Order: sequence, then structure tokens, then C-alpha cells
Amino acid sequence: MHRHAPAAYAASEIRHLLARGGCPICRAGQEAIERYLFWFFHDSSSEPSVILRYVRSRGFCPRHLTLIGERGPQWQLTAIFSWIIADILRALDAPAPPLRSKFQQLRRHVSAGDALTRVLQPNGLCLLCEVEEAASHTALMLLDVLEYDEDVRDRYAASGGCRLPHVHRVARAAGRHHEQAIATIHQVLRDRLASLEHLCNEFLRKADYRFAHEPKGEEREAWRQALQLFGYHGCATAVFDQAPARRAEGERS
Repeated sequence: MHRHAPAAYAASEIRHLLARGGCPICRAGQEAIERYLFWFFHDSSSEPSVILRYVRSRGFCPRHLTLIGERGPQWQLTAIFSWIIADILRALDAPAPPLRSKFQQLRRHVSAGDALTRVLQPNGLCLLCEVEEAASHTALMLLDVLEYDEDVRDRYAASGGCRLPHVHRVARAAGRHHEQAIATIHQVLRDRLASLEHLCNEFLRKADYRFAHEPKGEEREAWRQALQLFGYHGCATAVFDQAPARRAEGERS
């Protein structure tokens, strides 16, 4: 069935995300998290239903734990972790459930860490992962707008498009009526990969002693661009600049 053009809101939202730069789906997730964190630290972190969710998920995933640690006020962080710790201690001190079958009795001798695994196993997604997942509806919105709006297709191409994991998500969400949108996404991804391949090859060529005298250019950033394209979150500099001497030798700069 043929679908109608998307609502003006959808086109406006996609234009806004593309204007901010980078992958529009990543940007949608980041903005959703920013809104959620304001609400979380100012209002809801001590609500029983919210406490239950982050206690069951055993806190936050490593990536979002860093964000919580950087943004959270000391009082809220202390309270949040006091509730998580209290629940873990209760579970650790609880008597082990009786073994009901011979299979369980035999398996007990094979996996001595089962009880501890059960205590520490998250029973649900990290709260901020849930927020990002909820923002993934942007994938379908992006497809609908790209299908009908030539100006947005041009903006999408100029922005470099989505990161690889989100191209995959968008492709899975596409229907038969998204031919133009998928064609645009396909071409933008191919162009970006081809450009990055050239930069990688140029970097490696200039690492050869025969060409090491040539001036270094954008190819020095090929590794950063690759990390971003393949879905790395955060600032690559903060992680990888801890070993500048080792990289400098590789770059021969």
C-alpha cells in the first residue's frame, strides 16, 4: 500500500538532527538521554518504580555509568548506589534455593559460580540503554522523510549519513515503499566507505619509509573516522591519546 508523505513534524525533526551534525539516529539518542538525565536527577531517581528498574539492572552499562558518574550530583549518586548495594547484599546473604532434580545436583559440581552469577546478572536493560532504544523510532522517521524530501536527501548526504550499526537498523526497518530512501542511504554509505578506504591506504603508504618524507594530511585521522563510522561512542582522543608516543612512531610524524 502506498504511504502518504510524512507529517511536517517528522521532516522538521530530521532536519534538526541533521543540522546538529553526525549520525541523526545517534543524535536522537543523545538528545533523548539529555532530556532523561535532567528529569532523572531532578525528580525521579528516588521514585520506587525507577529505583526498582536500576536495582534490577544492577546499575548501568559501562558506557552510561561513565555518563552518570560525570553528571550525577553526589547525594543522588550515593543514594542510587546504596539501594543497588543493599539489594546485592540481600541476595548474597539469602540461602541457596533447594536443588530439585538430579540434573541440578550434578550441575552444581560443574558450575560452582552459578549462585553468584544469578545474583549479579542484570535483570533488565540499563535505564539509559532503554532511553536510546526508545529513540530508535527515528530510523523509521528518517526513512519516511528521505523517501519524499529531496532537500533532506541532500542534507543527509552532506552530513555523511548514519554510523554503520544504524545503517543496519534503518535497513531492517525499511519497507517496499522506501526505495528512494534506501538508495540514498546506500550511496552515502558507499561514498563514505570508499573515502575512508582511501585515507587508510594513504596512511599506510606514507608509513613506508620510501614515502615517509611526504607531508601528512587528513589520512592521520583515518583511525578516528573509522571508529566513529563503526559505532564508537565518546571521544576517541580521550581513550587513545593515553599512548601518544606509541602512535607517533606508527604515524612517523
